[in-house]
Amino acid sequence: MRKSIIYAIILSFMTSLSAMSAVSADQKIAVVDMEKLFQGYYKTKLADADIKRQAEVFKEYSDKLNDSLLKLQDEFKELRDAAQNIALSEAERENKRISAQDKYRQLKEKEAEVKQYNTEKQNLLKDMYEEKRNGLLKEITENIKKYCLSQGISIVLDSSGRTLNNIASVIYKTPETEITEVILKEINKAVDEKKAAPPEPQKK
Repeated sequence: MRKSIIYAIILSFMTSLSAMSAVSADQKIAVVDMEKLFQGYYKTKLADADIKRQAEVFKEYSDKLNDSLLKLQDEFKELRDAAQNIALSEAERENKRISAQDKYRQLKEKEAEVKQYNTEKQNLLKDMYEEKRNGLLKEITENIKKYCLSQGISIVLDSSGRTLNNIASVIYKTPETEITEVILKEINKAVDEKKAAPPEPQKK
């Protein structure tokens, strides 16, 4: 009886493997390097340039805030030192001390302003990058889907990532399964066509 159960389990397992093999035989698998596609996409370079320009604008204003901060620091040190200068009268030292306290308050307010500004703009740049990145990846993915539908490909694997064990996600692939260059050419077709187009005649 026990042998019959074992044979039944083995038979069931073998039947499942046969079914899986039959399904796999009807499926075409392709491999792409998503990192290469993302970096090679012409719109990625445009997005990077936009973010860089915005970062430079933020940095310019941040530099102005830092200059104001440094000026306040110098003014505070000068007043603090004057408040301890025995060459001055007691009344003058008291006035310097009060001024130093007020300057110190301004200094702390400016430090908080600089910190808040830099944090907000860093987060804004991060959000801009994520938004642009997600949009570009969506465009790339749509092009992959369109190509795969036309070629009867049902599964696409990304070879750019690594597993939790730090092993390549795709261990082996045959050249015919690699479609990265095909997709890269497709997503850059618009800019390639523009480069190949003859120059427009100059107006007289």
